[in-house]
Amino acid sequence: MAQASRSSLSRLAEGARQFGLELSQRSCERLLDYMALLRKWNQVHNLTTVDEESKMLTHHLLDSLSIVPFATGNRCLDVGSGAGFPGMVLALTQPQQQWILVESRAKKASFLREAKTRCKAKNVTVIAGRVEDYRPPTNFDTLASRAVSTLADLLRMTGHLHHPHLRLVAMKGAYPEDELAALTPGQRAMARVFPVEVPGLSARRHIVVMAKASENKS
Repeated sequence: MAQASRSSLSRLAEGARQFGLELSQRSCERLLDYMALLRKWNQVHNLTTVDEESKMLTHHLLDSLSIVPFATGNRCLDVGSGAGFPGMVLALTQPQQQWILVESRAKKASFLREAKTRCKAKNVTVIAGRVEDYRPPTNFDTLASRAVSTLADLLRMTGHLHHPHLRLVAMKGAYPEDELAALTPGQRAMARVFPVEVPGLSARRHIVVMAKASENKS
């Protein structure tokens, strides 16, 4: 294995450990294979503005892993998955969970299908379309979202998926004060905000967890 890959393996494992996650070497290797595939596609399709290996490790892989403790249950959905963050990252490290990746942009959905095949992610299903139009046969335990929309828009877009036992997990940068203020009183009451520190990333990160979305619409 190349020295750069050994260094990335070590950084990835140590970074995950700071979140309380013990990733196997195989899990770390799958994540780095996924990152290498993304970099290859990015040369042609411009899927992400972050392309340097070391930055992708912190800005994408470790950033996505920060929500592992919050994404609970067996059935999870990634709203507007893009190039697979956080859904593909969690699927590759949490094989006990089934992840549905919903992405409306054709190029990114095509990449997700390729990543599913190349990384042998049997617990991933890619849906090419808008989450507003997606009608699954069964409920989800967690809906995850990374920089897709405001909290109010996210609740609106996913309203048809809400049920009393659902957990909605939204990844944000700075503390989302304005977004929280735009919610209804009932929605604000169900929102809890958790600051997180991503190893190697100086930017601020917060995770908003909203539970029982269907019971707090007023």
